[in-house]
Amino acid sequence: MLPLTRTALCGCLAMFAPQAFAAELGQKYTSYLDMHKETAYGSLFFNEGAIRERDSKNRKRFAAIKASGDLDLPSQQGYCFAFNHFGRDEPTTATFQYRAKITKEFKDGRKTEQTISRPYSPTDDAVSPNLPDLCVSGLNNVSKVSTDFSSDDGDSFTWAISFAIK
Repeated sequence: MLPLTRTALCGCLAMFAPQAFAAELGQKYTSYLDMHKETAYGSLFFNEGAIRERDSKNRKRFAAIKASGDLDLPSQQGYCFAFNHFGRDEPTTATFQYRAKITKEFKDGRKTEQTISRPYSPTDDAVSPNLPDLCVSGLNNVSKVSTDFSSDDGDSFTWAISFAIK
């Protein structure tokens, strides 16, 4: 292959190849009131230090996730995430479903996939502790976790995050 053609081909491949985007953790919140009032409906949070569902309800160390992408999270035995379900543009008494497709990549190259679906209700209570949440555990020999979130309440709950297990 001619050097110029090879250079052009490599440049095109680099331009159109799928890329991993880093997602950062943002503002931290230690109360439901601040988290609900200061962020948009559907915002996603990492609940630092919470490793199982009962922790997720009791701990309030929410770090906002700024965008979909790869997260750099601290080493923990499990990871919990929560959504802001306050402040929907059009108030409703309806109950919706949020879904999470969790893919675990193991150190030996295997992958497992699990889909979870749970109900949630939007709220007008700024101190509501009933956050839609998800905890990921069972991380023995796992090297990476990817989670795709969605909801039947539009795009507000649409997120795709991944993180390496340290």
